Amino acid sequence: MILLVDNTIEGVGSSPREIRAALQRIEPNMRVVTEPFQNITPEFVKTLKPSHIILSGQSHPWDRYSSQSLAGVFYVIRAARQPILGVCGGHQQMALAFGAPVDLIERITPGENYDGAFRERGYCEVELSSEARSPLFEGLPDKMTVWESHCDEVKTLPPDFTQTARNEVSEIQAMQHTSLPLYAVQFHPELFDEEHPHGRTILENFLKV
Repeated sequence: MILLVDNTIEGVGSSPREIRAALQRIEPNMRVVTEPFQNITPEFVKTLKPSHIILSGQSHPWDRYSSQSLAGVFYVIRAARQPILGVCGGHQQMALAFGAPVDLIERITPGENYDGAFRERGYCEVELSSEARSPLFEGLPDKMTVWESHCDEVKTLPPDFTQTARNEVSEIQAMQHTSLPLYAVQFHPELFDEEHPHGRTILENFLKV
């Protein structure tokens, strides 16, 4: 059973629905429990006993999320008793849980929040690290194609993480913890199709971790 953490505010944003749909395409009978991020506590996770946890993308800039609302999910990330995958905003959330900076890729015109911010969007090429091969990328080429849609990026690796993928837009496209079962990708592996199947392989690999 998979615990899918919904990182959207008031249901804005499609990431949790798309991740859920992708998981059920891979395994139709898979049980997926979706829970809002502010409800996640160590006690909740202990009671639910998921085999894996996925952190969805978020819907708003991170300064809209109070530290109190994120405290429980941050604790669960740092404790990591089962494999956890951060997707897009979930990748950034994992970095924030360990004190690493997250900010806009670049602001290209004046504006507030994401207005005027550069967004990496569409199917893009990502290069895997030759130094730290992640189990998420087993069976994939050194350069893979995945769906991107983000304005923010992780600026610096958190302590005890290694970088596992990059591209020309965002240097930290994927990372993993050196001792805990924590994996994170800036892109959206759930958005795959027949012409771009690499995302499906990543999700399948995560479910085997």
